[in-house]
Amino acid sequence: ALIKERTSMFDKIKQAFEFKSKLEQIKKELENSQVEAKSLDGQIKIVMTGNQKVKSIELSDSLLVTKDKELFNKELCDFINKSIEKSQELSSKKAKEIIGINIPGL
Repeated sequence: ALIKERTSMFDKIKQAFEFKSKLEQIKKELENSQVEAKSLDGQIKIVMTGNQKVKSIELSDSLLVTKDKELFNKELCDFINKSIEKSQELSSKKAKEIIGINIPGL
């Protein structure tokens, strides 16, 4: 019984190391992946990595000279949030592919 318990314990440790390795693989893939969010009118484009780091924000010239700062701020925030959502969706997809389970918001 003691040998069976030790074998079971070693199996669990091995599984934990395998799981950690898979999480590291996901992290690396997300660092090298990008998502893009664009406004319907094409005036705002945000590129973000799969681990939610903003790589670039492109704004049309017309937005840069707008007098409606409040609208501009709202639109910019909306598209940053849209980029984050896309990044989270990509994270969940990668986790499901590699680990076989869905981890929302990973």
